[in-house]
Amino acid sequence: MDKKKQILLIISNKLSMLRKSKGITQEELANILKVKRATYTNWETGRTEIPLDKLNSIAIYYNVAIDYMFDFNNNKSNYNKELDYKKLALNLANYIKVNKLKIEALAIDAGTTVSTIWAYLHNNVKIRTVYLYLICKNNSLSADKLLERF
Repeated sequence: MDKKKQILLIISNKLSMLRKSKGITQEELANILKVKRATYTNWETGRTEIPLDKLNSIAIYYNVAIDYMFDFNNNKSNYNKELDYKKLALNLANYIKVNKLKIEALAIDAGTTVSTIWAYLHNNVKIRTVYLYLICKNNSLSADKLLERF
């Protein structure tokens, strides 16, 4: 199984477990998130990647950390902040600078291209959930800290 599929399954297991523990249906959660039920079902079954902003909305709804959703830890701490992609870009850039990394290294960690990382660092596009997961996992970083969700 490839890395992306493994990550999607980790997140989908958390989505399913949290939804069931709350006793709500996929339809109800999809309505809360303002998406079609089929879209949510695809996230919960690991068929498609959940956008980071929707994962954050779910984390807020369940009062859990993104790191918990990524299965980095069992801390269900309540971090209820909306995403600020500019802060993420600044925090990633600072991490690269402080640790004297090359963008190429971060691209390898994320399994993507240098141009994609450059676009994230310059806030030209929103980072994909799988890439954030891999960057954090491979560098022992907290997604919540990078996203300043606390």
